Order: sequence, then structure tokens, then C-alpha cells
Amino acid sequence: GFLESVRGAARVVESHLRQLMVDYPDYMVVFTGHSKGGAEAALSALDLVRRIDGLRQRVRVWTFGEPRLGDTHFANVYNKELGAVTYRVTSAADPVVAMPPRFLFDYCHHNLEIWLSSAEGDIYVGQNFKECAEDPRASSSVDFYDRSIVWHKNYLGLPPSDHAVAEFS
Repeated sequence: GFLESVRGAARVVESHLRQLMVDYPDYMVVFTGHSKGGAEAALSALDLVRRIDGLRQRVRVWTFGEPRLGDTHFANVYNKELGAVTYRVTSAADPVVAMPPRFLFDYCHHNLEIWLSSAEGDIYVGQNFKECAEDPRASSSVDFYDRSIVWHKNYLGLPPSDHAVAEFS
């Protein structure tokens, strides 16, 4: 589902991004998003660095509450392409970052995790290990059943807008 929504906008974004890179040759390009938007930001960045020459050197990816995107092969490809410039922020016991559950699917996260491990602001930087083994000292240390959506709704003290009351046209 995430990939389908990314592909729906990819050509338009690619066209604009190519022009912006010409107009602003010294600027970095940052892909960012929360939850589904984080998944789409990571997938968009990966797709576009493969299609636009020179973009890879200018990209940074910051995601917040991003769910797992793929299997071991996907995580390895992502890490090779963008692992050094991607920062996947997770909040304490956020259940979305544990989705889909490992015990149902063979999905795992790409690197690098910045785990906000407590409400007091404690931070742990986690590295995923070979073959889809997520860092056992980071967010994967929280049992699946001990997670709460409260942690997903509040990153860095900034709750996302309430999509339930948003008006769509």
C-alpha cells in the first residue's frame, strides 16, 4: 500500500525536484514524515535517488513512527543506498513501529534508529544487525503487548494534527 501511494505521486515529484535541484544547487533535499508519511518518505527517497543523478549526495531522510517497510532484502538494499543518511525516530512504546508484527511477517526496519526511550527525553541510537535482526536494546526491546497508541501520537512533545477532525475535499 505504501509503495502504491508513492508511485502515484512519483512522476510529479520527480519533475519538480529536478527543477528545484537546478534552481538551488547548494540545497539539501530532506524527505520526512510521520507514520504512513514516514514510510512514504523513505520509499520516495529510495525511488528518487535511483532515478535522479546527483540526488543521493544531497538527501537526508527523517522519519517519525515509521512502520516496517519490507523484508531482509529490502532492508539491506535500503541500508546500502540510504542507510547512512536516514534517521528513523521511534518513541518509547509506539505500536506503529512494531507493525507489521515480526511474528506474523518477516518484515524488519532499515537503519538507523533514534529511540526516544522515555518521556523524560532519554535517547538511544540503535543499529540493526545482519539478517533483519533489529537492535534488541532499542524500540524492539518493548514487548508488542506493552505498546500504546499514546506514544505514536506525540513525538518530541508535538502531537500531530488530528486527522479524525480534518476536512477533506
